[in-house]
Amino acid sequence: MINIKKIFKDIKLQKYKSGGSAYADPVRNIFVQCTPEEEIRQKTILFLQRDLGVPIERISVEESMAHVKRGKRGRADIVVYRDDKKKDALLVIECKAPEVDVSCYIVREQAEGYLKILDADYYMLINGHQIIMYKYNSGLAIEIEGIPSYRELLNDKVEYAQALPIKSYSYHDILSKDLQRAFQKENYLGDSTHHDIKLFALNFLNLILLKTSINHDDLIGIGVSEDFGVKRTRFGNSAGYNYQELTRLFIAKDNKNRDLIWGLSMIGYYNTQLNVSITNKKNRHHSLQLDLDKFCEYNPVTNMVTVTHNGALSFGRGGSMKRQVVIDYVKDKAPDLIRENTVYLGCIDNSRLLEWEHSDVQNLIKNLLRYGILRDEVRAKYKRK
Repeated sequence: MINIKKIFKDIKLQKYKSGGSAYADPVRNIFVQCTPEEEIRQKTILFLQRDLGVPIERISVEESMAHVKRGKRGRADIVVYRDDKKKDALLVIECKAPEVDVSCYIVREQAEGYLKILDADYYMLINGHQIIMYKYNSGLAIEIEGIPSYRELLNDKVEYAQALPIKSYSYHDILSKDLQRAFQKENYLGDSTHHDIKLFALNFLNLILLKTSINHDDLIGIGVSEDFGVKRTRFGNSAGYNYQELTRLFIAKDNKNRDLIWGLSMIGYYNTQLNVSITNKKNRHHSLQLDLDKFCEYNPVTNMVTVTHNGALSFGRGGSMKRQVVIDYVKDKAPDLIRENTVYLGCIDNSRLLEWEHSDVQNLIKNLLRYGILRDEVRAKYKRK
């Protein structure tokens, strides 16, 4: 498996002074302004040459779609061709800044759009720590295992990735490091997450995504009225980037008895993040992005995991508010959620497989819902001011 993070970290780019800090693009033979996305693109050019064996004569950068088909818009970051005349496209590459999730639908849709115009066979999505590659055939994009060399792509010598089976796992399965690595590869668990927290995260993930049957009493126990199923959703974060992920959705009520769609999902890159999403008439967003590495405390003697939060709340371009404002608001509306000036969300016994009927599980999920709703309330109150 290719370690793109290490490869990109080891690639050092020369910076030049040309009306500001700039890179020298070896394909277009021009200076280009230094930006996080341009850094990824320049390193990708070198990666293609050094690691995949692509001749530089067969690489195009910022390929205009209008030059390929009249009336088409957009520019592909990088296109790799089969021939020196650059007539027969092989691979389309979309480069994004490191904080952009390249597995999200928007990025894939953009790359597939360019691929169809160019009539290429493959597309690659890369941000310096994620790299995903697909072969496109008969309207279907199939993920490729690993990253083949240029010669392997030319000869169609590729292997396809095996998707994780859609089934719930036993506690013995969850203890398996092989299964943990599989979910880590699928970007559900963070690379740097501690083993014990990773075990809890996988146990919780198994519950919300794979244990599909919830009876009426358990729905009441977690504070919702209806199970809306597991679906692929897309939400933005505070920095303005979009993430697409499998989410367990429920129908619930806010504190004014208005219906909302509430979701739980998990995503992992460096760390592991538990997302609480809320969709109502006005908003569709992540109300809480909980860093499990930071806000889970594991007791190795009892196997108990305590989940908290510090009250941090950001508004993207609108900035952020003081944590104490959030803490005070929650303390006023739901005092049982505050312990020692920290938001207390629950304590889970992780010595067994998590089930919907467990009282500690219901308490955590209900508190995540309550806290998410309160965060939206204080966010709305702050914006009015």
